[in-house]
Amino acid sequence: MKIALFIPCLVNHMTPNVGIATVELLEKLGHQVILPEGQTCCGQPMTNSGCFEDAKKTTLKLLNAFKGIDCDYIVCPAASCMIAAKENFHEFDCSPEATAVIGKLKELTEFLHDIHGLERFNKPFNHKISLQMSCHGIRMLDLATPSEIKGSGRYNKVEALLSRIEGIDIVYPDRQDECCGFGGTFALDEGAVSGKMGKDKAQAHANTGARYVVGFDPSCLLHLDGVIRREGHPVETLHIAELLNQAL
Repeated sequence: MKIALFIPCLVNHMTPNVGIATVELLEKLGHQVILPEGQTCCGQPMTNSGCFEDAKKTTLKLLNAFKGIDCDYIVCPAASCMIAAKENFHEFDCSPEATAVIGKLKELTEFLHDIHGLERFNKPFNHKISLQMSCHGIRMLDLATPSEIKGSGRYNKVEALLSRIEGIDIVYPDRQDECCGFGGTFALDEGAVSGKMGKDKAQAHANTGARYVVGFDPSCLLHLDGVIRREGHPVETLHIAELLNQAL
């Protein structure tokens, strides 16, 4: 398939390794990967702060970068940015061209599980990992059943993908899908609360004895990584694209 990459500004400027791993991973799987020019912020910081006119300008510039692009899907390795882009596209442009772009948007894990059907890996990953089940991915992208929903029919696309890798040991922290505290501009507006939530989450991951904290949202991983390094926890963060790329 022909894949257009949506690389948010956070990934581009702060976790470029995630973008590189995403390209390598998709190309190893046989996809043609392109990076449309003119991409910019998804508008989430502005909409979170109530600056809707500023968000509109940024969002439409991002949307225009994908209009008319010949591709099967638009794949993004950052769940919260992808959700923000999709919601803002809906809000600010109702044209058929915008609807076509929205219909092609997929978060990386979602694409690999639902569309590509990734089942086989070439290399083992002999480590214990603690999964970071970030809020946007599970509650707005349906990557897994959140803990507040009870009953049968539960699913977890993240674990389903990773469990196919030989040697991997998957565990979860206590309160496995409780927010890490980042929350975009929440971390700025409520710094003390955000910091305490981050410390609690980092400690919960460290308590599992895992070698890596693995997640699908680089913003949450950045937040946790800062806490982990400051607190001296013996664990590292790793984006799911980096792990999957190592196993192929």
